[in-house]
Parts: sequence; C-alpha cells; structure tokens
Amino acid sequence: MFIAVWTLVSPSILLAQTQDQAQKVRLGAKLAELRRKHDVPAMAVAVVNKQGLVEAECSGDRKRGQSDKVELTDRFAIASNTKSMTATLAAVLVEAGKIDWTTSIGEVWPAATDDHIHPQLKAATLDDLLSHQSGLPANISDSSAQEWPSFFREEIAPALERRRMLRIVLPKPPTNPRGQFLYSNLGYAVAAAMLETRAGESYESLMKKHVLGPLQMQSADFRSLESAKRLTPPMLWGHQADGTPIDPRLPGAENPTVYASCGTIHVSIEDYAKYARWHLAGQPTPVLKTRDAFDHLHKPLVDSAPGEQYACGWICAQTPLGPGWNHAGSNTNSFALIWIVPESDFAAVVCTNSGQPQSFAACNDMMNHLFTTHAPDAGKVTPERLVGRYQLAPTFIFDVSYKNGRMMVGITNQPTQEVFADSPTKWSYRSVDATLEFHLRSKGSAYALTLHQNGAAQRAKRIRD
Repeated sequence: MFIAVWTLVSPSILLAQTQDQAQKVRLGAKLAELRRKHDVPAMAVAVVNKQGLVEAECSGDRKRGQSDKVELTDRFAIASNTKSMTATLAAVLVEAGKIDWTTSIGEVWPAATDDHIHPQLKAATLDDLLSHQSGLPANISDSSAQEWPSFFREEIAPALERRRMLRIVLPKPPTNPRGQFLYSNLGYAVAAAMLETRAGESYESLMKKHVLGPLQMQSADFRSLESAKRLTPPMLWGHQADGTPIDPRLPGAENPTVYASCGTIHVSIEDYAKYARWHLAGQPTPVLKTRDAFDHLHKPLVDSAPGEQYACGWICAQTPLGPGWNHAGSNTNSFALIWIVPESDFAAVVCTNSGQPQSFAACNDMMNHLFTTHAPDAGKVTPERLVGRYQLAPTFIFDVSYKNGRMMVGITNQPTQEVFADSPTKWSYRSVDATLEFHLRSKGSAYALTLHQNGAAQRAKRIRD
C-alpha cells in the first residue's frame, strides 16, 4: 500500500521566504550597480544584527578580464581591519593576567639597555600602541628603508621576523611625542611582539586559539608566502592601484608576515560578519570573560580626526543610525570596510579585491546605501513605536505611553505631561521649552530618545517596553 504524505507549508512562511529572496535580489542588484559604477572587479557584503546574519551577497569576477565569478566562500584580505582583532587578543591576555593595558615596552623587555630600546620609547604602553600614540613612525620602512624589502622574503618564522624588526626599530628615537596620534602599523607589530613574549606563544597561534576559533571563523587565516604557494584555482586575485591583477602567490601580493597583527588576515565575508556580530551583540563571551575587558576595546583613547576618536583598533564616530565603530583596511591590492552601530542593532562589512583609488568610494557607497535602507522610514513611524521606558540616569526615567490619540510622558518623581508631534519622531512639550527626539531603526520600537532643552542634548536609552 502506498500512502501519500503531504506537508503543508504555512502561507506566512512562504511569504517570509519570498520577502527574503526579494531582499537578496535587491542587495545583489545594488552591489552589482556600485561595482560597475566604480569599476572594481568584485565586491562582497554582509549585514548582521545581534541575532545573526541578515543578508550577504557578492558580485563580480575573481580576476579582472576573466569570467570567473566571485563566491561568498572566497577569502578577502581585510588588511588593517585586523587591528581590532589584535586588540581583542590583547584583551584576552589582559584578562589572563599575562599583560596589562598599561604595561610598557620597557617592562616587557626589562633587560634591554638604551642601545636596544630608545629611552623615550620604553614608557610607551600597550594602550599607546593600540591607539597609535606611542610615538613610533607609521611603518618599518620609515625606520629603515633598506631593511623593509627583506621582510618580504619571509626567510624565518613570523615571531622571529618580529624579533628582527624590534632590533631594527626600537633603538631609534620616536618620530612623534608620546600621546600624539600618528597612525602606525609598526606600533601594532611591536604590540604583537609584546603579546607573544608575555604569553610564550606566537601571535598567530594565540589569535587562532583565542579569537578566530571561539568565533568559529573557519575560513580566516594569516597569509604568508608559504601558505600562498599552496593556493590553487579558483583564487581571488588582488588588483593594484592601476587595476592590474596581481597573482596572490607572489611576494608583494600581501604584506609580509611581520605585519600579521596589522594585518594579513584573509577571510570569507560571512565569517568576517561573525566577528562584526560579536562586537555588535555586546556580550564578552565566547572570546572574553568580563565586561570591563570588552568595553575597553571600544573606549575612545585619543582624538584622531575632526569628529573622530580612536579606541583599540576602532575609529569611533557618529552615523545616521547613532554612534558607531568603524575601520577601513587596504593592503594596496584590496579594500575592506566595517561599521558597527550597537544602538541600531546594525553592523556590516564590505570588501573588494582591488586597491584602486575608487575602491574606498565603492565600499563607502555600499555602506551608505545600507545605512539608508536600515534607517527608519518617517512615513512608517507610528506613535506606538515610540512607547516605552528610557533611562537618562539611574533615577531619571522617561515613561512614554500613547492612548486615545495622546502621547503622554512621565518622568521619575514628576507629573505626567502630554507632548505634541512636530514630526513623526520629534515631540514637544507645551509647558516648557523642551523636545523629545526618538531614534529608530528600519523596524521595531525606538531604541533611544534625546531630550533637547536649554541648548543641551541628552540621550536616554530604552530599558524595557
């Protein structure tokens, strides 16, 4: 006897699947549009929220001039975006008691004389190195143009290359006063040497064990000449500033291993998104144990540019979706961009396999598009989305309710008052000169409000519905 079994699929599930597919098509179309507009070979993008991957797509060719379509599994170089990962590893070792944020170069190598480490560099701390205010120059080549090319030969293990680097750069005087911002790849290379000295293990091994492994970033690895020689087609090629493809197996296709910490990581876009999601979610686990260590990574330490501050591997700046952390990276043959905006539950990564001047514009335009599509649509902002409790201070909470067409706001130990709409997201009092501005994502309730009064703006975060 044959019995037919029919599986009924809910119309709501079918609708959700259709909407997801339409969203994927729209993202792919925009990615292809920007790739063609800026004439870059390939691009990939991923968007996450605190729950996980929202969408990911790629477009273009692995190598200019060949019909070899890029795939989501291809590993892009993220270059200097590795820096925040290095800082994350530092946080792991701080928690383990191996080192501290205030540990100085001189304390890590106490037997070193002034001939080995210049006296003005001995006091530079791990925090100084991770926030580019140690006084070290930007690159090894600035300390020794003659020695820099030799690092591309990678004749000894990466940890030994960093030891050789220390002997070359640390005896020389700093180029900047300590405490002054100067973006320095060299500083991150020194920081890596400090970490592996204190932990008794190579930087690469520590990173895989304590950061990449716990986040299940299986595709992530450090590029070296040795690993590059094992590559076989299909391969993602980088492209130089003039657009010429460069074989990923050649010296010069990536920074040498001495710069692993600042960086030489290659990773798939979806695995990179796992890293973005971990920072976005705001929970120390599975990489860290304590909130203090996690929060230190995002604490601004120095002014780096107008309207920007630098933390540990992160640039802190404002976005249309709220305050966020970002970084860009290029190894001269690729470009990567990451943005994380916790208040809007939004993070995204964009990568391209080109170091052409327009690569930044291509990635930045994609990110701006994502900001726009994830920003609230004023026409869809209903008063009900603003209802909730918002904490300005431990004893100062706004209690916002909406009933019978009236928006009412109660404040701790003060009478409830009605506010009136100036716009879907701005509501003003009549009794006092004050306005409440609500902040929303593309969907869901407002995540914060800002009180504008007496020329000041104070932010209150939603604490519960």
